[in-house]
Amino acid sequence: MKRRSCTDLTCLVIFLLFIVVWFSLGIYALSSGNVKRLLAPTDSSGRKCGLDADVADKPFLFFFDLTTCDLDENRCDTPQVCLEKCPDTNWRFDTDQPLEEIRKKIICRPGVNVTHKSVLEIEALINVTACAPMYFKGKSIVHRCFPLDLGTGFIDDVIIEKIKKSETIIKTLAYAQGVFDKVKSSSGSVMGIIVGGAVMCIIYMLILRWLAVPVVCVTIIAVCGLLICLACLSYQSYAKTSSALWLITMIILICTVLVIIIVTVCMWSKVYLACQLIKEASKAIMSVLSSIFFPIIPWLFQIALLFYFFYIVFLFMSIKRQTFAIEHSPNGFPDDCKCQNFNYTVKSSCDPEIFNSKCEENGGICVSTVCRLQKENSPSAIGLAYFIHIVGGIWICIFLSAIGDMTLAGTFASWYWTINKHDVSFFTVSESLWRTVRYHPGTVAFGSFLLTICRLFRLLIDILEGLSEDNSGDCCTGFVRCIVPCLLALLERFVKFMTGNAYIICAIYGKGLCDSAGEALSLIMRNLARTTILNKVVGWVLLGGKVLVTCAMVAIAWAHYKSQDDQFWWAPTVLVGVGTFIVASVFFSVHSMAVDTIFLCFLEDSERNDGTEERPYYMSRGIAKLLTKT
Repeated sequence: MKRRSCTDLTCLVIFLLFIVVWFSLGIYALSSGNVKRLLAPTDSSGRKCGLDADVADKPFLFFFDLTTCDLDENRCDTPQVCLEKCPDTNWRFDTDQPLEEIRKKIICRPGVNVTHKSVLEIEALINVTACAPMYFKGKSIVHRCFPLDLGTGFIDDVIIEKIKKSETIIKTLAYAQGVFDKVKSSSGSVMGIIVGGAVMCIIYMLILRWLAVPVVCVTIIAVCGLLICLACLSYQSYAKTSSALWLITMIILICTVLVIIIVTVCMWSKVYLACQLIKEASKAIMSVLSSIFFPIIPWLFQIALLFYFFYIVFLFMSIKRQTFAIEHSPNGFPDDCKCQNFNYTVKSSCDPEIFNSKCEENGGICVSTVCRLQKENSPSAIGLAYFIHIVGGIWICIFLSAIGDMTLAGTFASWYWTINKHDVSFFTVSESLWRTVRYHPGTVAFGSFLLTICRLFRLLIDILEGLSEDNSGDCCTGFVRCIVPCLLALLERFVKFMTGNAYIICAIYGKGLCDSAGEALSLIMRNLARTTILNKVVGWVLLGGKVLVTCAMVAIAWAHYKSQDDQFWWAPTVLVGVGTFIVASVFFSVHSMAVDTIFLCFLEDSERNDGTEERPYYMSRGIAKLLTKT
């Protein structure tokens, strides 16, 4: 364990150079992007409401005619202006209204002044969409003003039907806002329940040290019981709502219970052996108790990386180039708009500042012809930046996880190769971490790069599948679409399996990735039956523990949020489920790595030694008795 040298230095150099490029892109994004600009609405003149200087005090966007918005095309062909606040009353232009009231209430495009306009002149401005003919009492949804009440008491049915066309947009954004508000208001309780799940994981792992078989049996029964309870709750929701979603959920839960029962009954002898192996692994964990909490460190780094990754993505998304074009207003007289030294035509590009300063109509701003924002596009180089950023995010995330795996492998290998287990150092985890970071970051970078390539290929296939418009195709096309993702998934699992075992051999002997992987593969192939049976069953048993903890926390969240009687109760419940499963996976990964390391060490020990005084076994009697049965 002590005679070591740096491994896979070439890969480490490449990794460090890539990190420099990756962070350089991050610096560019930080200097060029602005997340606030991504979230802020944009008016027809390309100004960001609440951010740009001339609309800094107007954070809300108002649509003249919401019915022109197209969700599929992601655009609204109607004038949009920034306001200080959304309308708080219903109003419709009427020539019989007092002139001063019209001037006070009407909403017009920037630069259009109605202070000295007559009723007929204001009506003409409305006809050329320079001013809004009506508006409704609104609510801000993501800083966009949407009507709350269509005001059937003062507008005719034709207009009501026209406005109702925008109902889908309003409901979609309102629902999204409701989900966001619910998650925001319940974030504290969500974190509390997830922390409770973490405590439950720790208690569960400690109990395995003495009561592995009973705990696993209780886990299997409890998981089945919880899944049955969730199936009953799903049935109750299905009976109330008749939603197919709840029916499908109930069927999936019941099928899962049946699969668990069948697998447990058919493989009980192997489950028992797996329990004993987990018990031995628990001894190693108890000897080095800090190993339980060590995965929190790389996990926190991964969370920080995740925040940074998505923050830079949002910054890239905010880097836009605006395209403006000349448009003629309906019912207008384009020839009335005169521009100095410019000959604008319809759809020709323009600059709104130059257009507004050089063009005028009847002594004022042009209303018959306008320079309007058409779209916002990302620069062409941003595509390459996205690719590099995604590769870097995946690579570094896997790298951090692999650092944790090799550290734990070194920890449990040190425990195994110590004859007197009481002599294991208190700082075994920190010593293993130092060895990993000092000598083997290149090996970890190499292994994580191989996994990154697999992930990228799978991601590319998913993207191409999503972009494909022809989802029917012939049988051959359907077969290829089915088999390629499956093959890539199998390849990724194989690479993950090989790199994981290579990290263990590297932690023991300090060899490079290729040599370690070759030795691990050779060792496994010589003991294929043992490896397949025990590792798979152990993985299944540990999965049961994760499912138990997750189901328990989801049941608590379900009962807590469902009692609050609102339609968004599911959002924090889903967050609790996902968060608890991730936390449980982090803690149970310690047990998984302990089992894998001890098992490989046993195989190596049984081949290198024969139990004599000259070559004594390092394995405990419990491990020897257990694994010789297999």
